[in-house]
Amino acid sequence: MECHHLCIQSCENVRVRRLIPLCIIVSIAVSACAQTPRTGTNFCRQLAKEMPGISVMPATVDEVNAAVGHFTRLQKVAPLEIQQDWDALTELMTAASQVKADDADSVQHVADLAYASEAHSKAASDWVKATCGVDISLGVQVTP
Repeated sequence: MECHHLCIQSCENVRVRRLIPLCIIVSIAVSACAQTPRTGTNFCRQLAKEMPGISVMPATVDEVNAAVGHFTRLQKVAPLEIQQDWDALTELMTAASQVKADDADSVQHVADLAYASEAHSKAASDWVKATCGVDISLGVQVTP
């Protein structure tokens, strides 16, 4: 009787060991499907959704906070070729949303960040114009 019990327990251990790799594969597949691939096409699709909020210069705190949301959502799908540039733009928008107008150091930090991100801004803008046909510096469609 004890031998039978050990055999059943051994068989259950084998089943569990077989299920572990399957569970790992399924969890990897599910997590891979959950993220939007970082392609130019997906970036342009997301840009089309975000464009109404990006095409206007934010003037109020709420508009700046909304712009941070637009840039952050685009950052999540930015292809590797512009990821560093888009990260710099998102960092700038985030810093602008947190600036304290009565604190000279805070204002200077955002100004320094704006100057430092100028090349990133141009690179991202050029890439978006070439890939998506949108001039994000003007907020208008330039190609059909």
